[in-house]
This record gives sequence, structure tokens and C-alpha cells, in this order.
Amino acid sequence: MTEDQIALLKQQLSQVFVPHLPPLLDLTKPPEHRTDKNISRAFAAFSLQKLLKLAPVTAAKAVVDDYEDNGLDAIHYHQASRRLFIVQAKLRAIQTFSQEDAQSFVAGVRDLVNQKYERFNKNVTDRQSEMEIALDDATEILPVIAHVSESISEHAKAVINHFLADRETLDGRLQQSWVDFGPTQVLDELLAEHATAPVDDSLLIFGAQRIDIQRITYCGQVALTDLVALYTKHGNRLLEKNIRYFLGTSSSGVNEAIHETLRTGPANFFHLSNGVTATAHTISPKASRDGSRRFELKGLSIINGAQTVGASHHFTTANPDVDISAARVLLTLIQVAPGDRFGADVTRARNHQNPVSPSHFAALDDIQERLRRELAFDKVMYRYRPEAKDTTPGLDVIMIDEAAEALALFHPDPGFPVTLKREPSKLLDSSSTEYAKVFPRDLEGRRLANAVRLYRRACTVLAENEHAASGTEKLIYRHGRYVIMWLAFNAHAQWLKRDDVMTPADASALLSIPLDKWREKVRAAAAADLDASVKGPLAYFRNLTNTRPFVVKLREAGV
Repeated sequence: MTEDQIALLKQQLSQVFVPHLPPLLDLTKPPEHRTDKNISRAFAAFSLQKLLKLAPVTAAKAVVDDYEDNGLDAIHYHQASRRLFIVQAKLRAIQTFSQEDAQSFVAGVRDLVNQKYERFNKNVTDRQSEMEIALDDATEILPVIAHVSESISEHAKAVINHFLADRETLDGRLQQSWVDFGPTQVLDELLAEHATAPVDDSLLIFGAQRIDIQRITYCGQVALTDLVALYTKHGNRLLEKNIRYFLGTSSSGVNEAIHETLRTGPANFFHLSNGVTATAHTISPKASRDGSRRFELKGLSIINGAQTVGASHHFTTANPDVDISAARVLLTLIQVAPGDRFGADVTRARNHQNPVSPSHFAALDDIQERLRRELAFDKVMYRYRPEAKDTTPGLDVIMIDEAAEALALFHPDPGFPVTLKREPSKLLDSSSTEYAKVFPRDLEGRRLANAVRLYRRACTVLAENEHAASGTEKLIYRHGRYVIMWLAFNAHAQWLKRDDVMTPADASALLSIPLDKWREKVRAAAAADLDASVKGPLAYFRNLTNTRPFVVKLREAGV
């Protein structure tokens, strides 16, 4: 987990779990020490809540972590499964779970199982009656190690495994395999807080035929009204695996044609439509009747046909008295397991009914969804998928194209100012090297947000400078603005290394002096070059041969 992701986790722990923890036993520690201790304690509650799907309050009440806790951080008896969970949780990103940590945990587990309550703190002794009932009733006892460090040391594993393998001296209900709740699962569970809920529903298919060619697949006809009903019920969640949401009727001639067909001849719809393709995690056929069969579907998503469904929904909403019950559409339904990239391959291959640009396929890159979830913790909406809804960029909304431009200007590659001037679409082509540079796998959501905050402010300032200038100076600011920003941003890359999302006021304060200095330096240097050149500012700043050495020279000289 990155530092930024750890910060998001701590934010969640502080807001959701800390208010419900048992009070700290030692109140003599400094306030800042108690704050850090409570966040650390809350990690044990988070782990239990995610593993067992508990209410946060219930999980928090299970925490026994405190000073002098005998190696145990949380104890919870899950009565439904008759399993007793014993947790040690370490919220340390760098320090590995050590042999000493394991020895402390093993000692605590042994003492608890042997009911030596006098060796524990008040958080445990206050729950002694509860512990005794749990130990009497439990059929399994499961040790849990929760950690955010990348690994558990081999010595620590040896200590735990040796302890659990000693069946003669241990309670036989102690499981020989322990639960390793590590950073990958911690991050997945954290980001799931802002995941889009899956669509679980049913659909009636006429003439369904099963085709088993590598994948379980059904083909048949569905009533268009049933697809409209699904979209009415679930909205864009039904299109979550598509490269775009419904784009609106005015954005596509295809969508306008759908309206016309439904208005004048819905019975012809089946023959005039390319059909709909959907995936589901599980497909469960139910009873058949009169040539149709109902299917229970888990994790349903329409991956091709968003415009068909969206335009039909739009039409029925606007024309409630028009009967479209005769309209049917060909459905291809493919079973695809969660996380299987085959679904993305199908989406990419089948989305060609409406015009598709390479930028649309960025929606299939899972890094974009991770960034959306991370930014949601800071109340920032990150939109990386085309859709019809008005999403004018503002303080709380970031569009993917704006993010790509901002991130490119913080990248050390001096060719990016020219790319932005000549071929900005490359930044959103997920198959390009430019896309890989601006959206690396380790990009953090807050870094993206802060790049955009600074980019917006710089655009505003340079637009004001351009408006106030005239002649060649005006054109330098207009066509050289990416050069000015690239130089200012690369000279202050540390601006992005924050543990919060900066405000517009923060961005303004940071940029005020440096941006003005680089603006003046670029103006003077460009004016000198242009005096000796037959090119104007537009041609000059669009030319990599001119611009690359220009920005490298200025970067090395500094301000």
C-alpha cells in the first residue's frame, strides 16, 4: 500500500471506528499519542468488520488493544458460525510483522485459550464472562494477523506455525491455518467502500440457446420493455462494465434512429438493431414456459448496447402512451467471473455501433476505477467514462481529460508540452506510451487531484496574462502556456507530495510567484528565438525540434 492509501485507511479508521472503541485505559499519554494509538487500535476493528461483515460498532466493541494487552488486539465470537476470532493487527507500512510480534501474539492466544485472564488488561477482564461462554461454545478458534506491510517475516511465520502445530498441548479447536489479512485484501476492502453495487436481477429470454464454447453463453430474444425496466431500476449501475454510459439522443444518429423505429414500427426493432451483449458473474436458468425461460443473474452488466437501452428508456419516459411491447432485441449473455479480463476484451471488441474513440477504452483500465474510489474518500467525483449527464468540471468534479493534461505537465518528459499542443488524444489512448506515463499503476488519487487543482489555477492566471498582453507577447502566452506550466510544475514536483487534497486557495498561494517568474522567462527566451526564426509562436510551440531543446535549456538554467 502507498503512503496515500495508508492515509485514506487512517482517515476511514478515524471517522468510522474510533468513536466506538472502548476508552483508552491510560489517559496520561499526550493527546497526539492517544490519537495515533486509537487509529492503530481501530485497524483491528476494521479487519474484523471486513472479514465477518459486521457492523462497525460491533467490530469496534471487540477491540481489546491497549497498553499491556498481552499481544491481542481484538477478540470476537461469531455466534452464527460458532467461531472465535483472535486478532493481532499492525498498522505499520514499512516495518515487517516480526518474530517478536508473533511471539507476543502466540503468548496471548495461549493465555486466552487457557483462560488466564489475570494476564490481560481491563478490556479483557471486563469481558471475562463473555469470553468464558465463547470458549465453551466455540467449535473453531481462528488466529488472525492483520497488517499493511508487504510481508510477514519467515521467522514470524515459523513461530506461529510451530505453535499451531502442537496439537498435544493446545486446544484442538485452534485451526492450524491462520488468517493472513494483508495489504492487498486491506486495500480491496477499503476501496470497496465506494464500489458500485453489483446488479443482481432476473431476465426473461425467448428461445434461449446455450452455447458452450469456452464460456457459458446464452443467445435469445428479450423484450425491449424488460431491458428498459432494468435500466429504470438500476440506472447506470447496469452499464458499469461498458466503456460509456448513455450519451443522450442528440449525441448520436443511431440513438435518434432508435426513437424513430420505436415511434413508427416497434415490431421491426429486432431486425434493425445490432443487439445487446451482457455479462454476468453467475447465470442460473429457471423454469421455462411458452418458449421463454427466466434467468437469475448475479453481477449483470450490459457491455454493448448502452445506447440502445438508454435511448429506449428515454423514449418511453417521453412517450408513456406509445406501446412498444412488440419490440424485441437479440441478447448475447456471457458468464464471466469477477476480475476476469475476458469481459474487458469482449467490451473492447463489440463496441463499434456508435463512433468510438481510443479514449473511451480508458474506461476498461482498472486503475481508473481505483482512482475514482480513492478520490471519493475526499468528496471528489472523478469521471472517466463518457456519459450524457452534464459534468462541467468544478471544485468537486474532475474529468479524465483534464486529469491527463494536468498529470502530463508534471511528468519530467519535456516532449509533453508539444504532445498537449499537437496530439492531446494520445494521453487518453490506453494503448499509448503517453497514457502509461500519465496514468502509471502506482498513481495516487490525491496526486491526481492536486495536479488538477494546480493546473486549473495556472490556466486561469495565464489566460489573464494573455488577455492583458498584445502582439507577439499575447501569442507566446496563448501557444506557449503548456511550456510555462511544464517548467513551473517540474521545478516544484514536491507540490503533489501532500497527504491531503489542496484547496484552490492553496494552489493559488503555491503558484503565485513561481508561475510568474517562469512566464516572464519563457516570454523573454521565446521572443529572442522568434526574432531569429521565420516561424510564428503557433508553429514554434507545435514543433518538437524547437520546443524540446527550448524547455530543456530553460529547465537547466532555472529561475
